[in-house]
Amino acid sequence: MNGPAITQRPHVAPDRWEAAVCSWPDNEARGWARDLMQAARQNGAVNAVVATGSAVRNVDRSDDLDVVLVYHAARPSLPRPPISVDLRCYDQADVSARLTAGHSYLSWAVRFGRVLYERDQWWSRLRAEWNDRLLLPSAAEAIERAQRAERQRDGLAAAGDDDAAAELQLAALTHRARAALTRSGVFPQSRPELAAQLRRIGEDALAERLGDALARRSLL
Repeated sequence: MNGPAITQRPHVAPDRWEAAVCSWPDNEARGWARDLMQAARQNGAVNAVVATGSAVRNVDRSDDLDVVLVYHAARPSLPRPPISVDLRCYDQADVSARLTAGHSYLSWAVRFGRVLYERDQWWSRLRAEWNDRLLLPSAAEAIERAQRAERQRDGLAAAGDDDAAAELQLAALTHRARAALTRSGVFPQSRPELAAQLRRIGEDALAERLGDALARRSLL
């Protein structure tokens, strides 16, 4: 995956990329993505732009847009993302090593992400190479993240910041859900889909807690 860039026409036509996103969190995210597509087409260092997370899944609501951008040589100058966008950039030279190590975010993007832009079918070739080789996310790491979120939650709750504490409670439950699924040999999907996955493996109590936390968040 480390060969020279080929500057032929992108595999995904510019007038089709918006359809890859099922649910835009807001107009700012959509407008930023349009600017990013223009920048990617004009910058030969960009190999691929991929949308991930709940925005590309068939769910009722997406609170943000997760985007993976892979580049080679120098990191490109890009439009500043709005608060509703989580942009993560990776050098192509590091991608295979990260996947070999079980990088959860990139692994999710390879399995479930949707291409917004790719040069010379770069992401399509990566997916063909890796889709059947992806490791499950680390359950131990998920538990560590859950425990860290719970400690922070307790501190904020003691300080009277109930909204921030509720957000960390949701994060902790999300990590615990992913750990439970991984231990059952199931690749976790997006957060709105986790409760249904948990019920399918018999984790009804955790599914209910996660569902309640998501419902409370939607009321904020």
